[in-house]
Amino acid sequence: MSEQSLPTLPMWRVDHIEPSPEMLALCANGPIHRVRFPSGHQGWWVTGYDEAKAVLSAPAFRPSGMPPASFTPATVILGSPGWLGSHEGGEHARLRNIVAPAFSRRRVELIARQVEAIAEQLFQTLAAHSQPADLRRHLSFPLPAMVISALMGVLYEDHAFFAELSDEVMTHQHESGPRSAARLAWEELRSYIRTKMRDKRQDPGDNLLTDLLAAVSQGKATEEEAIGLAAGMLVAGHESTVAQIEFGLLAMFRHPQQRERLFGDPPLVDKAVEEILRMYPPGAGWDGIMRYPRADVTIAGVHIPAESKVLVGLSATSFDPRRFDDPEIFDIGRAENPHLAFSHGPHYCIGGALARLELKVVFGSIFQRFPALRLAVAPEELKLRKDIITGGFEEFPVLW
Repeated sequence: MSEQSLPTLPMWRVDHIEPSPEMLALCANGPIHRVRFPSGHQGWWVTGYDEAKAVLSAPAFRPSGMPPASFTPATVILGSPGWLGSHEGGEHARLRNIVAPAFSRRRVELIARQVEAIAEQLFQTLAAHSQPADLRRHLSFPLPAMVISALMGVLYEDHAFFAELSDEVMTHQHESGPRSAARLAWEELRSYIRTKMRDKRQDPGDNLLTDLLAAVSQGKATEEEAIGLAAGMLVAGHESTVAQIEFGLLAMFRHPQQRERLFGDPPLVDKAVEEILRMYPPGAGWDGIMRYPRADVTIAGVHIPAESKVLVGLSATSFDPRRFDDPEIFDIGRAENPHLAFSHGPHYCIGGALARLELKVVFGSIFQRFPALRLAVAPEELKLRKDIITGGFEEFPVLW
């Protein structure tokens, strides 16, 4: 294949929701492909399920160092003390173990009722609003921020402030200069967390910031690493869940039979959430986690030179027919669903249990609360946020 004819990423979904025909055609031709990234750089795109798991778990591949600024917003935070995505091996394990208790099953179960109460509060606000209303403003954007504030141990009143900073960090992905909007927002976010952590010295509790303070006191982390860990959890935990709520709702609107199944059988919500995660993992437009082979490698018979850019296509792996039956069908009753929405291997998303809880609360109750919930515009009129890696929409107007 000539350089001029290389497929170009990202491959946007049809009407925001259906898999890209170009992606499906490419996937049908094999599990790994030479592609051109938005930055103009060339690399490899792994779309096969088994091949993706192998890359994500193999020590032969290192995590993102400093990829081109025009490809990912991580240029603002990669290399920042405590950012898990920039570490590997023992250092990664050390930092991950510090925050793991905050996202344990026990801690998530403890805040389950808080998440339900937050969702009900937001439902009440939405119900009292004139129609149409922006569901992004009233539900999908504030809910993850309010939940992460509870987990971290900061005031609910602060959620709007740090959610906006998180959004700024993830949106201005093409800016990498020392005074870029994203970098300034990242610095302000770290400053906010530094202040809140100092407050926790006088008012500790069962929360992430107290855990981080304890790690600093015990010599397990520096203060800057602890601040970076908290900031990273906040950014990663907020943005991706916002998009998954919106894409999940759009999928239900586009597949009314599936919505009726969920409405008539609420316990089906567990499987429904897994199907939403499979079909619309974080970064559905950009589709991937970057890795770099330390030495020349061969994957599925394809030779890849050392230090090449290898993008693991999480969304694309969900359409691998070798692993999923009828992968293009949105089926909330799917029996087996071992998707890679939260990645795989050492860098498996530490907040996966919390994200699942938030999605289960929303999709387990929203159609019971608003049986006639529907889009106020045609789906094609929704404006996709293409400038942010996690996706989502600028507005999500609804009627009920």
